[in-house]
Amino acid sequence: MELQDYFDFNSEIDIRIKGHRIAIQHVLNKYRQGKGPDELLCRFPTLSMEKIYATILYYLANKAEVEVYLERERLMDEEAGKLIEAYGRTPTLINWEERLEAARQKLIAEGKYPVMPKSASESLD
Repeated sequence: MELQDYFDFNSEIDIRIKGHRIAIQHVLNKYRQGKGPDELLCRFPTLSMEKIYATILYYLANKAEVEVYLERERLMDEEAGKLIEAYGRTPTLINWEERLEAARQKLIAEGKYPVMPKSASESLD
């Protein structure tokens, strides 16, 4: 098995440990803070020790490339944090709300948006 076989390279900003929803940055950030494999196993109990070692080895074998990936992830998290502070919402939530409102407006324009009977809406007040 090749080292890359332990990972799903979904995009340049999304590398996950195969068979898990855990991105490598979650494991590697703890590793870079000085956590050893046993501590990582306690923190990520669904991972096998083999996958933890593979993640560490991938980092060590591709350090410059992975450091760029980790920095990009850190900057994206920082940006998301600023949006949450400013708006109280994440970019994903903002996008979802905008799409939901656009769909609602389309249904209203087509006369397909369900209208609550007057008596039902009054009982909600």
